[in-house]
Amino acid sequence: MTQVIPPALACLPGPRDPSLLRDERLDEIFAATVARTPAARAVTFGDTSLDYSELAARAERIAGVLAARGIGPGAFVGLWMSRSIDLHAALLGILRSGAAYIPFDADAPSDRIAECLADCRAAAILVDADTAGRIAQPLPAPVLDVAPLLNAAPAEPAPAPRDRGATSDSPAYLIYTSGSTGRPKAVVVPHRAICHYLRAANSLYGIESSDVVFQGASVAFDLSLEEIFIPYLVGARLWIAGPRTLAETEQLPDLLGEAGITVLDTVPTLLSLLSRDVPSLRLIILG
Repeated sequence: MTQVIPPALACLPGPRDPSLLRDERLDEIFAATVARTPAARAVTFGDTSLDYSELAARAERIAGVLAARGIGPGAFVGLWMSRSIDLHAALLGILRSGAAYIPFDADAPSDRIAECLADCRAAAILVDADTAGRIAQPLPAPVLDVAPLLNAAPAEPAPAPRDRGATSDSPAYLIYTSGSTGRPKAVVVPHRAICHYLRAANSLYGIESSDVVFQGASVAFDLSLEEIFIPYLVGARLWIAGPRTLAETEQLPDLLGEAGITVLDTVPTLLSLLSRDVPSLRLIILG
């Protein structure tokens, strides 16, 4: 039986549980799962899957490159990539370096990205072949193509973020809103706050290590933190939807069923487009 958690229920105050608020960081939540279940599948995109140890190795490569460039705690790094496993490795790599990430939608215009990078004095921006080809003017931060970084000889491992002065109160990510004036405005979220939210949310949702979680939100949308890091918290698997999957809503129920998706975290608009039931689903989270 599929359980649907509506926003009204999710917003009801629950019991106070101090154990949910810990001195921890997003990169440490992921690392703990890697240590606990290294061979468990972490991500699937198309025909490619990586286990937790393989995904961690890719993230370490990115972190090592950033650390070698002097990028770490206190720095902001842009993330402008198309949906892929490399995008998820890059996100984790930024966190592992101790820096905070600035997520941009793959379709964002480069002039808006330039404005945001300048505003926070970003230390770099990670791109892929698709987004690099859409840079319309010089960006105010070094542009690093992720693919060559992953294929190059490994850099020296990045020091642990806490060894470089990072804490759970350091920024985890920075998201820019459109702003009431049309000028982007930054919202900075610290590790302690988002980790607290993840634990509190899953005390209600009950996502487990055996789950396969649909990952459909853009990393520029806050919903993606819930989609991505609750699975990392419990050792579940992300099934990353490509642009074509999201566009072909008529076939989406079949794709979800074939992939064995058990958890769908989405908005009512997308749910209303599903033309039939998906038997594999056990939990639908709406917000």
